[in-house]
Amino acid sequence: MEVMTVEGVYDYLMYVGRVVFHISDWFHHLLMGGRILFKNTLETYTDHYLQCKLEQLSQEHRLVSLITRLRDAVFCETTEPRSTAAKQKRAKQTFEEMMVYIPDLISKCIGEEAKFEGIRLLFDGLQQPVLNKQLSYVLLDIVLLEIFPELGKVQCLFYVCTVIILVIYFH
Repeated sequence: MEVMTVEGVYDYLMYVGRVVFHISDWFHHLLMGGRILFKNTLETYTDHYLQCKLEQLSQEHRLVSLITRLRDAVFCETTEPRSTAAKQKRAKQTFEEMMVYIPDLISKCIGEEAKFEGIRLLFDGLQQPVLNKQLSYVLLDIVLLEIFPELGKVQCLFYVCTVIILVIYFH
């Protein structure tokens, strides 16, 4: 079996399908055949879509809202902890919404059991608070570099991130 490098959205989706959802060989071969036709189209569409969303997010009024929500999500320690029942209810609702998110056509191709197991694996992987907090810090760094490209210098980025985190935390 030939080992391929994973480059781009199409390859990542195929990798997730193969490893997480255990798609069948025939479906994998079908996707590999379609790779020549659809990879560039999907890459271009994804780049355009993400660029449009980033432009919408970089508007001043949305940035303020986004920073406020990020602050509340990461540093909010004044709220009372949710009860176990509330956590279980929210987890169940989230899992059900994740199950509905995958289109029926794809569900039929990969099978209901593989769909359930794959979503359960993704869901359980996203239930780690420490990893989620680290992910939010990494995403914050990426967003700051996108908005302020001059922060690409290591010392400047470290200083600005430290100041922003302290401002958010003590606000």
